[in-house]
Amino acid sequence: MKGQLLSTNELAILRVLWSADMPLSRPEILNRLPNNNWNPNSIHAVLNNLIKKGYLLVGGITRCGQSYGRTYRAAKTQGEYVADLAFEAVRDVPEEDCVLDVMSAMVKHKNVSEKTIAMLEQMLAQRREELRELEEKDKG
Repeated sequence: MKGQLLSTNELAILRVLWSADMPLSRPEILNRLPNNNWNPNSIHAVLNNLIKKGYLLVGGITRCGQSYGRTYRAAKTQGEYVADLAFEAVRDVPEEDCVLDVMSAMVKHKNVSEKTIAMLEQMLAQRREELRELEEKDKG
């Protein structure tokens, strides 16, 4: 799954699922797609491909009209997908260097606000604390 480029259709389905706060059935995904002229059989094939690639998980079973159908949820967040692509693009670069390069470029982007930078600082502080706790746990 690491760093796989996805087709336009696969990404469209994942975007629908990333924006949903719960697993969705095939008809619910179809209703939320911006271009709603999909053949139900073709979406079934795309969903199965995403499952095979490891990007989708079956969330459960729900009633869909007269029958029952599976619900789907994303296996990774949009951020995790983008991070995988970034790491794959520079696979010969040490991971730590890649993180620093990508984060530096993103923070320097002209549309990054102070609020976003503050949120990043908060996430980094939280991660630093998690790492310290793990280190203490390993020592004890």
